[in-house]
Amino acid sequence: MTERETLRLHPPVIFWWVWAAFVVANVADYAAQGLPSARFGSLLAAVLLLVTGVVFTLAARPKVISDGDGLTVVNPFRVHRLPWPVIESVDTGEWVRVRYAQPAAGGGAATPRVVHCWALYVSTRARRKLAVGGAPASAGVPRRLRGLVAAAPSGYAQPPSRLPEEALRLASLPVSAAIAARLNSRAEKERRRAEGRAGEARAGEPSTATTAWSWPAVAAVAVPAVVLLAVALA
Repeated sequence: MTERETLRLHPPVIFWWVWAAFVVANVADYAAQGLPSARFGSLLAAVLLLVTGVVFTLAARPKVISDGDGLTVVNPFRVHRLPWPVIESVDTGEWVRVRYAQPAAGGGAATPRVVHCWALYVSTRARRKLAVGGAPASAGVPRRLRGLVAAAPSGYAQPPSRLPEEALRLASLPVSAAIAARLNSRAEKERRRAEGRAGEARAGEPSTATTAWSWPAVAAVAVPAVVLLAVALA
């Protein structure tokens, strides 16, 4: 059984928990001291509820799930399920991008599409680093890994390393770019494996990408917004 892996960056999740702690602290403070008026309490509750819904939907909810069948890209309001055989490549722009081909219903040519992974954004600094490129594999290795790269004895064109070359290359990349490179490599292997067993597809194995709205996520923002509007106009 292939291990299920959830991929996301830490800062948005940390921001969500900081906000949650802020809300709890405010509720406890007003519960202890009392509210100036019922209207103020209703307005405050509606604002906190709306912002909490937005922060959860944009920061805590997004993730990318990798498993034996493919990738599940959970974006703020939509969920994309992408089987490995339809994925053509995974690269980076402002976000990690999954390029895939959606087979036509009538058997025609597949339609190329792109899914942007909200959870795996690429900072401006990281994009600048990727644009420069050309650095040696060990140049950008984090300090904690540099001790694993030995000095080159005479007669060696390149320094031997106790880490595989691919591991050194990934360690030198920004986090999102390293994840994209790893997913791209996995997609290539799975696509070759699928091509090798053409005509032997397993029963129930997914063959097309699917996209669905997440109505609970939409409600988490829309319902508090309606409540806040009603309270403000009351």
